[in-house]
Amino acid sequence: MFFLFSFSLTKTHAIINDYSLLGKAIYLDAGHGGIDAGAISNHIVEKDMNLVITYELASKLIAKGAYVYLTRDGDYDLSTTTYNRKRSDLYNRAKLINESKCDMFISIHLNSTTSSSWRGLQIFYNSKLEENEKIAKVISDTLTDKLNNVRDIKKENTYYMYKFLKVPGILIEAGFISNANDNYLLRQKDYRNKLTDAIALGIENYFSN
Repeated sequence: MFFLFSFSLTKTHAIINDYSLLGKAIYLDAGHGGIDAGAISNHIVEKDMNLVITYELASKLIAKGAYVYLTRDGDYDLSTTTYNRKRSDLYNRAKLINESKCDMFISIHLNSTTSSSWRGLQIFYNSKLEENEKIAKVISDTLTDKLNNVRDIKKENTYYMYKFLKVPGILIEAGFISNANDNYLLRQKDYRNKLTDAIALGIENYFSN
């Protein structure tokens, strides 16, 4: 039900790795998957881009010494029922994360609205755990230092999956694919490299404090 990236996979690159996250276990959750495509706009299918960003972020975290778990490593959801399939998927994601006893989770999603003027990436957190807001602030501040399209963090206690989570973490909406500029940036590997570098640095900053 889960996929683990081993720290040992990067040992051949030890000269360039700083291992600042050595021993930390981080669960990455690529939103949607399978029959649940998520948002779709102008060449981007959310479920696919979520997984691309998740894989690229995973490689950065591994290079810093972290153990990285993925709720999915391909195009599928985690539902075990056909009735209330979406809720089953979200509950099973939370169950995996909780059972792993990891140090942090990061969910990756994309935003979309009927208005093409809304843009920027944004971090959401559930106030159930005090650490969630701290993680949101540190990572958002790091992103703001590195990118120019970061919106203010937002408390959100209504999302179904996050009500069950006992592990601290956040949801990152990496941009509005309904906005032409965000959509274009997300399709550029150079931009995604800056984005995932900044998220990884934000995680490092949180643990170092």
